[in-house]
Amino acid sequence: MNENYKMILVDDEDDVRGRLISKIKDESGFTVVGKAGNGYDALELIEKHRPHVVLTDIKMPFIDGIELARIIRRDYPTTKVAFISGYDEFDYARQAIELNVLSYLMKPVTSGELDVFLSKLKKSLDEEIDSITNTEKLKDNYNQSLPLLIDAHLNSILLKQELTKEDFDKLSTYGLDIGKGNYITCYIGAERKGSTFFEETGKTKIFLKNLIDKVFSSYDFKHQLLVSDGIILTVRDEKNNISKEIDLELFEIIKYAEQYGNADIQIGVSKMFNDFRDFPKSFKESNEALGYSNYYNTGRIIYFGEIEKKEKKHIVIDEAVMSDLEYQMKYGSKEAIEESLLKLQEFTKNDNQDIILDHQLLVINLANSIINFSNSVNVSLRDAFDGNILEKLLSYSNSEDLFGWIKEIIFKLRDLNIKSHTNKTEQIIQNAVKYINSNYSDLNVSLESVSDYLNISVSYLSMLFSKNQKISFNKYLVKVRMEKAKELLKFTKDKVINISRLVGYNEVYYFSHSFKKYTGVSPKEFRSNV
Repeated sequence: MNENYKMILVDDEDDVRGRLISKIKDESGFTVVGKAGNGYDALELIEKHRPHVVLTDIKMPFIDGIELARIIRRDYPTTKVAFISGYDEFDYARQAIELNVLSYLMKPVTSGELDVFLSKLKKSLDEEIDSITNTEKLKDNYNQSLPLLIDAHLNSILLKQELTKEDFDKLSTYGLDIGKGNYITCYIGAERKGSTFFEETGKTKIFLKNLIDKVFSSYDFKHQLLVSDGIILTVRDEKNNISKEIDLELFEIIKYAEQYGNADIQIGVSKMFNDFRDFPKSFKESNEALGYSNYYNTGRIIYFGEIEKKEKKHIVIDEAVMSDLEYQMKYGSKEAIEESLLKLQEFTKNDNQDIILDHQLLVINLANSIINFSNSVNVSLRDAFDGNILEKLLSYSNSEDLFGWIKEIIFKLRDLNIKSHTNKTEQIIQNAVKYINSNYSDLNVSLESVSDYLNISVSYLSMLFSKNQKISFNKYLVKVRMEKAKELLKFTKDKVINISRLVGYNEVYYFSHSFKKYTGVSPKEFRSNV
């Protein structure tokens, strides 16, 4: 690191802080950017400067060093803590170790001891930063993760109609060889005595991967994508009729799996394509071909091109199109949903006489998708529509009205989901504010205690306060206590020490310190001015 590391010193003795600062040399690699006499002021400095290191005394007013370290570890995990104290007690040392404190220095600290400590600390920080920023290490880690990145991206584009330039460029950046050529995609599925073959142990997956690598070793390109119910294999070769040549290789895989894996394999095969941008389309073809294995006596290798030639195909809806609609309902934009619905609507208008469309079965599929979507976003369908959804869908006589209503109900469910999340967030904030306003006099009121009361995490409550109240939890608590203190000072004759307890402070000194910071004057001056 070229710049010095930032450090904050915390000690309730001014002369101790001064001596320490004078002993920290510029060549040590550290610069003191702030100093505080107590833990509360230290937290404000930490929030402002985000230092690399906090060097703090243990015995201090208000918040001791142990509690300060605990807060830093929770809220500022990248900031390191070191203790400096005259209290040589085992319990402090033990707690320091539990809190991952870097070092434990005893007062008085000599220049030599401080130099050694800073040298070791700088080396530790240098090594830590190097481990997460070192270009060569990052490059090695990236190369090791490339197969996972490629598979993750291929999984994300399976339901697309075709690859965009961005998708194509990303795969090229990952180093996938996707130039022009004769491609084909195979969807390999298997059953093994009542259980899915691919749900077996990792040994089974390795067996299949090695088998495919062996059988297709002569091909220019091959990539295997493991999915929940099978393997998607894409291969490329310069042969003109790869769709026929591949038959022997696929049959070899079937026989090996049968003999050594005790598995019955079926394989759906797409039509040949020449541009990898058509990969999503080829996946849909191989998936559809595999699906026909339950309806046609086609053997264990099913070619999409041959299925296309079947007379009077009884197709209700392309499963890939329906899957795309269900995906867009959950994650897509309104425009993407409209586009998916339009494609589905166009499908129902297909004038191809070889396709028999079962309208009732289509409506059942659509109703099921809407119900599943409603359940997935935890919104009752009754809140969006009062009636029987199946009867409603069957009541439409034309596709324009049918799909217009479906779009309307999908958008209404999404809006209800957003509103529900917003209402829950507002309710949490209201309950938290109500709790603080009712319990501000309790010395133990804290971010943790309110989180426990609301049964939510500390980080979530902290985020909600910052986002919705535009103020941190601690500052809001101080604001409530200070406003109440002003009221008591103005309208009662209670002593300042009593008022401090009434607003949640057990030390009148710290109450006065906080009150002056909040109002600009001491409690006594405030009362006099009033």
